[in-house]
Amino acid sequence: MSARSAKLQRLLHHVDVLSVNGDPDVDIHGVTMDSREVKPGWLFVAITGQRFDGHEFVPQAVQRGAAAIISLREAATSFSVPVIIVADTKKALASISSEFYENPTSEFKLVGITGTNGKTTLTYLLESIAKSAGMNPGVVGTVEIRYGNVRETTAHTTPQAPKLQSLFRRMADYGVDVVFMEVSSHGLELERVFGCNFAVGVFTNLTRDHLDFHGDMKQYARAKALLFNRELVSSKAEPKVAIANADDPMSAEVTGGFGGERLLFGMHEDADIHPVGTVSSSLEGINATITTPVGAVRVSSRMVGKHNLENLTAAVAVASAMGLEPEVISAGISSCPVVPGRLEPVGGPSGCPAVFVDYAHTDDALDNVLNALAPLTSGRLIVVFGCGGDRDPGKRPLMGRAVANGADMAVVTSDNPRTEDPSKIIENIVPGLIDAGWRLVAKDEFGSSSGVFAIEENRRNAIELALGTADDKDVVLIAGKGHETYQLVGDRVLDFDDRVVAAELLAKVQQIERLR
Repeated sequence: MSARSAKLQRLLHHVDVLSVNGDPDVDIHGVTMDSREVKPGWLFVAITGQRFDGHEFVPQAVQRGAAAIISLREAATSFSVPVIIVADTKKALASISSEFYENPTSEFKLVGITGTNGKTTLTYLLESIAKSAGMNPGVVGTVEIRYGNVRETTAHTTPQAPKLQSLFRRMADYGVDVVFMEVSSHGLELERVFGCNFAVGVFTNLTRDHLDFHGDMKQYARAKALLFNRELVSSKAEPKVAIANADDPMSAEVTGGFGGERLLFGMHEDADIHPVGTVSSSLEGINATITTPVGAVRVSSRMVGKHNLENLTAAVAVASAMGLEPEVISAGISSCPVVPGRLEPVGGPSGCPAVFVDYAHTDDALDNVLNALAPLTSGRLIVVFGCGGDRDPGKRPLMGRAVANGADMAVVTSDNPRTEDPSKIIENIVPGLIDAGWRLVAKDEFGSSSGVFAIEENRRNAIELALGTADDKDVVLIAGKGHETYQLVGDRVLDFDDRVVAAELLAKVQQIERLR
């Protein structure tokens, strides 16, 4: 991409400016909120965050060559560059970033997907459907960023505004005609998508998550609603539509601020898009027929479980709203690959238990995957799980109870403990299992009966314990980390992929069986 430049005055076109100190007629060659990224000629926007206040780094940004500063308040000392005081630096950052990259979201259809669960799966399904329709899709999400042959990882489900708009510009220049984007509650609350031109907003569901950030469910719902009552309402895209889960009691509240066209998907006849007739479901996948206002869509998918039938129905709803034909939608769903870390099967030698890795890290997500697997399990359903550190501790016993309600046995272990003591996290989980009537057993007794759990802090050893206990009629679910290829312990990032570890241990277990 060639070097980009814009006059600061133009970039401020949609910003609520309170005062200008200095001459704003300067050339800007880049935009950032991170003083460490500043290069000569760049604009530095001071953001007040949870851990750091960007205003403290203004001198560093100027020293590194910043051409101008955007701030919430007057600086204690004067600087040799213009300082623009604005009402909201987060919104200013998003608006300026969009202007700097020439409003790329006006050049393709932008589909924003928000909700606690299902966002990633939905982007994979919609990407496959779009390809089946001959479109050139892009995806922005938790697992990765994708368009054409480009694959990139991202630190956030919804990237910071400068990186997001730069990405959108690259996508637009590449000829992408539709982007499916996971829109997190953090991204909405922190204004990362402010000013994006969404054509479609999708709400999947709302269950407890991220309360360490939002405080309570009311504020969490309020953040999700911003996609509809602010971004979709103010979007310049035409036409616009909101798509919501008819089976979620929060749908009306979350999407109600958008007064335009609305489509409902769900499992029952009162939804505009819903399954009809007999649904076939097994460990090999789902076959169903989904009715829509434009005709029936026959779906055949390798995805497993009722919650994935809901995801398939949501994908059909979005694709129908995009004007795609039933045959195209059906073909796209059939060709969709397994979604990384979302009930992803781990292959092993014959005679081994069925093993699935899933990203489920909330009690509701665990409920969903366990309810999906339990009816399809002829033996015991064994779960390996933990909870992330430095996150909402209130959900830990709830996750324990979800496992007790849906599984037969469990190994409680570490997830991403971060800066917390893993043993303390496990202590928070255990009451949920005990209160549900489960019993703690020693590791050498694990497997002797149902309704029991063992504790193994080392995640690899925990997976080995579960696999060593299971037989070929059992199903083992390794939950919490899904697609992640690392484990966060203290300030270290350790290589750890549940899928790789499980495959290695399955081979080891099978070798031991052969030697017996």
